[in-house]
Amino acid sequence: MDAGVIALLVAAVGVAGTLLAPITTTWVGSRARLQEFELQQRAEQARRHVEEAQRNLERRRETYVALNSATRRYRILMMEDVHVLLNGGPLDADGAIENARLEFQDVYAQAQMLIPDSVLGPCHETRVALAEARKVIAALHKEGEPGQEAWQSVHADVMRIWDLIQAMQEAMRADLGITASLPAGRASGQLPYVPDPPLPAQHRFLSRRDETRPGQDRA
Repeated sequence: MDAGVIALLVAAVGVAGTLLAPITTTWVGSRARLQEFELQQRAEQARRHVEEAQRNLERRRETYVALNSATRRYRILMMEDVHVLLNGGPLDADGAIENARLEFQDVYAQAQMLIPDSVLGPCHETRVALAEARKVIAALHKEGEPGQEAWQSVHADVMRIWDLIQAMQEAMRADLGITASLPAGRASGQLPYVPDPPLPAQHRFLSRRDETRPGQDRA
């Protein structure tokens, strides 16, 4: 190959490089911008997922607080009706327990659409136990003054509902990712005793012994 041909080829390559340089630069720039856009999109999607997960967590937390409060109040007032059975007074004279039942049912219905099955199961068991206990209390009251054995049986049933409430609370805490170190002497899975909020004076039927006995959520 003579020098003229080589020079011509070199010149052709140079011209092609000059013509293609802007195109190559534009393609590289476009590719870089596309990759940056994709990274931004993925980051935005991840941020939205995190925010949505946080909103769901807060909604569940609010639901758990409301459901726990409504359940405990319903049980407290139900226990008071158990004590009323002893003196033959009217059940739910001021309608407080019916209001508590309606509040509990309303909160529970909302929770059904939001909380996971791992929490809904214990909540459902508690709801069934509360409903069954109220039916028994109403039946005993309708029959008149109950015998000691019947009264002790329904009293024990309502007391055992606290165990179901504890299981419900543990499921809620697990779903929220709440963990705590256990004090010495307390078995794993057993929550610390937290007293119920005080009730108005007209709703109190318990003895001081029942109110202060540790380790039980007594109404």
